Amino acid sequence: MDQDNSNSLTVLLKKEILISIKTPAAYVVIIVFLLISGYMFADGLFLSGVATLRPFFSLSGILFLFFIPALTMRSFSEEFRNGTLEVLATHPISRSKLVFAKTLSSYLIVVASLVPTLIYFIIVASLGHIDPGAALAGYIGLLFLAAGYVSAGVFASSLTQNQVAAFIIALFTLFLFFILDKVTALTTGSFAYILQYASSDFHLADFYKGAIDLRDVVYFCGVVVFFTSLTSKWLELKFK
Repeated sequence: MDQDNSNSLTVLLKKEILISIKTPAAYVVIIVFLLISGYMFADGLFLSGVATLRPFFSLSGILFLFFIPALTMRSFSEEFRNGTLEVLATHPISRSKLVFAKTLSSYLIVVASLVPTLIYFIIVASLGHIDPGAALAGYIGLLFLAAGYVSAGVFASSLTQNQVAAFIIALFTLFLFFILDKVTALTTGSFAYILQYASSDFHLADFYKGAIDLRDVVYFCGVVVFFTSLTSKWLELKFK
């Protein structure tokens, strides 16, 4: 039985990846992301004259607010619209594995879109001294951020059959996480600390400095677990 479930999960994951690969919109989103990040990287590099990837990492954290919801908005929304999710619900595979397959497939697309940006590291390294460890930490930070954002985007997609609505819900949710540490000046005490800790941007700061803090890793892993669990529970209630 476990082997059957494992095979079902593998087949489902392959199906989701193939669908993403065959979707023109995904390529458009990836190309737009690469064009904007490339332009801003070049602009920042030649204006500042400093050989660093930190501006790219900071910019990518902002671009992800739009880029990832655009990639995940079809995850469940399209299934709802086409009526295919009801068919999937009758298959002997748990809701959690279904959510895992859709989340992982979207995450792999994001990871693939970051691969071409490695050319930025090569360019900066050729122009001056760069700390490879700091660059690696920055990319690791982006990968953790992407995992958290993708899980939130998939959850937003499970709430509606309208892809535009799913995009807006995901964008609003991610933006809220992004700005929480920016409003701590308006609060005091433990509440300010809670807001700061809940902010995704706050936990990226150490990565961008070249440090990997276990607390930041735990935070992003917690975000993934929270949203994937929430999506699974929502689908269980929806298809009881």
